[in-house]
Amino acid sequence: MIAVLVTLMVVLYSFQSLFCKLFSQTYDSDDAALTSSVFSISYGVFAGVITLIIARFHFAPSGVTWAFGILNAVMLLTYNTAMIQASRTGSYSFQMICSLFGGILVPMVWAVTVGGKSFSVLNMVGIALMLVSFVLMNHKGLSLTGNSKKYYLWCGALFLSNGFYSVFLNEQATRMTGAERNEMIILTFLGMAVLYALIQSVIGGKKLVRGFRMSGKALAFLLICCASATTAVHMVLYILTLFENETILYTIDNGGVLILSVLYSIFLFREKPSWLQMCGMAAACVSIVILSI
Repeated sequence: MIAVLVTLMVVLYSFQSLFCKLFSQTYDSDDAALTSSVFSISYGVFAGVITLIIARFHFAPSGVTWAFGILNAVMLLTYNTAMIQASRTGSYSFQMICSLFGGILVPMVWAVTVGGKSFSVLNMVGIALMLVSFVLMNHKGLSLTGNSKKYYLWCGALFLSNGFYSVFLNEQATRMTGAERNEMIILTFLGMAVLYALIQSVIGGKKLVRGFRMSGKALAFLLICCASATTAVHMVLYILTLFENETILYTIDNGGVLILSVLYSIFLFREKPSWLQMCGMAAACVSIVILSI
């Protein structure tokens, strides 16, 4: 049962990445910051409002959920901002590796140092193999020459924000024993949308309002992306209550999404994979098998 839920979660998160890319390609704006702002605000409002409807407008978060919800809203805001800034100043492949590594290593270090958890040798082998696969699958365009200090700071922000987002999700689920999942999602995503809107309105409010005018095709991709991501985050909060080691879950999730993303690029966007990417996909598959034992 858990294996089916995790597989569905991975597929949904891969749909989020796929339709986010399709939205970016069809959204008629040359301003990368505006594209990200429109997406982030739309995603946050969609996830928050839909969750509020699902909860029948019941919203009574405890202090613990308030704290972790707001912290995660800040993590999402930081992640989106760092993704934009890093992509403008250096290698996209390296920033993705930083993000993926953070999504695994930060929860892993937290689990050991704060949660008092331990990992078997087989777990460590599986995680290490997955990290290697990330590098292999992102080797195209990987370059560390000519990057500024600011670029590495933004990559560091990606590493930490992606990692602590997962940590805070798990901490809320653990401390509340799975309760207040809806409140956590509402605070995280609506909070992120409100913060984003406030910041962007100060920078250029009129420009932001105009940014929500888009073609029907772009809107369709945006809505599918938001629906996939909202369903996926509900699933991950539920699955966290069933998993003994959240780091294993995040490793499988990140690896599975990356494998599917490469497959989408091959079959949908006609991109020819390199032999290193194929080796990376194979390594990720072996890692998932090892971690599933």
